Amino acid sequence: MPEDTASPGDLLRRAGEASIGSLERKLLAAAAFGEAALEAPVLVGGTAVELHTGAYRPTDIDLVGYTKPGSDAILAELGFEREGRHWLFTFADGETLAIEVPGDRLADYALEAPLLIDLAPGQIAVISLNDLMMDRLLQATRGEPVTLDEAVRLATAAYERIDWEDLSARSDTAAQDKTLPGAALRAVLPSVRRAARKELRR
Repeated sequence: MPEDTASPGDLLRRAGEASIGSLERKLLAAAAFGEAALEAPVLVGGTAVELHTGAYRPTDIDLVGYTKPGSDAILAELGFEREGRHWLFTFADGETLAIEVPGDRLADYALEAPLLIDLAPGQIAVISLNDLMMDRLLQATRGEPVTLDEAVRLATAAYERIDWEDLSARSDTAAQDKTLPGAALRAVLPSVRRAARKELRR
């Protein structure tokens, strides 16, 4: 096995040695799951937000990627248990992590290459900050208060590192697609940005 790779079993063993609730544990568990079950997995969702911002929030682990044939049996052998949409893994210290695969690839508006996080050995791909912000903005177009709050929270935590001009250009392109989310982005983006600036002034 190449030096920069690690088996799912080894990644889970190291995850078990990491602190309860730590980002390190989540990344190692996600890498183990991805290595065992998915083609080209990318970490998205709340754990990606935690990695980009350092702000901890209890959340499940979301990965996108194409499912490998026979992966259910491999995951069960590793100790994962299926419960609805989630795969659960319980460590010896009692902590249970839930992993979900909400899609087989990143959304069409994700334009940047994922970041590769070195786990020494092993690695995990993580959605870029700008693509993550775009994902949160798209979710906010649904008009639900929770998704809007999530977009504002990420925008506030990473405001200076987000390329707002790029996101604005993307929203203009999306609006030309004549889709409802694409059209709504033009309104949601400035609204989220204003709310983030307001939070930062407090």
